Amino acid sequence: MNVLGVIPARGGSKGVPRKNLIKLGGKTLIEIAIDSASKSKLLTRTIVSTEDDEIYKIAREAGADLPFKRPMDLARDDSSSFSVVKHAVEWLHLHEGWETDIVVILQPTTPFRKEEHIDGVIELLINTKADAAITVRVPDYPPHWMLLLDSEKKIYNLIEGGNQYLRRQDTPTVYQPAGAVYALTKKLLYSIGTVLPAGDTRGYVISENDAVNIDTMLQYKLAKALWEENKL
Repeated sequence: MNVLGVIPARGGSKGVPRKNLIKLGGKTLIEIAIDSASKSKLLTRTIVSTEDDEIYKIAREAGADLPFKRPMDLARDDSSSFSVVKHAVEWLHLHEGWETDIVVILQPTTPFRKEEHIDGVIELLINTKADAAITVRVPDYPPHWMLLLDSEKKIYNLIEGGNQYLRRQDTPTVYQPAGAVYALTKKLLYSIGTVLPAGDTRGYVISENDAVNIDTMLQYKLAKALWEENKL
């Protein structure tokens, strides 16, 4: 069974300019992603998909496998991760005759991802014979207390009856996607029309700290503080 890791790293970004090249502990996010993937015992092969010359050069120097440059039409703000991964799978099939059974998406913006998270998600997918497995975490705030606001500023509960819970610890335990690891079968990749979960998707729980995702400057400041605190 072949398990393909794909690190998608385009040059552009909105919240944090050139965010795949920002640094923690002297390493760029792309280098950190390459490092965590290299320690996985279950990834057969990991590639970096980028259209950006600087990211390509840094990833190459970090020892990454970059078999192609990503087409510019797959590097727009509205380009989906699934379209990027499909391109990678098809390119390897057409140009190298290399086939995969499972695809694992490893976003550089989750720098606290560890090799045990990668292998844990892959094992969960394989052992349960599921269609997909993803990292999840407990959210910061109970969705039962979240609100909707109509055009007249009238407030409604997002979840009907959610305000019956008077204490946070009384609210049901729920989970939110944590962007560290997404694994899915090739079959699901070519049939999916939504974000995960889709089909039979399983969840691998990680901590709030390990799930930090850098999409804003505030999150970058948090990541730097955690990185220094943990002396990584």
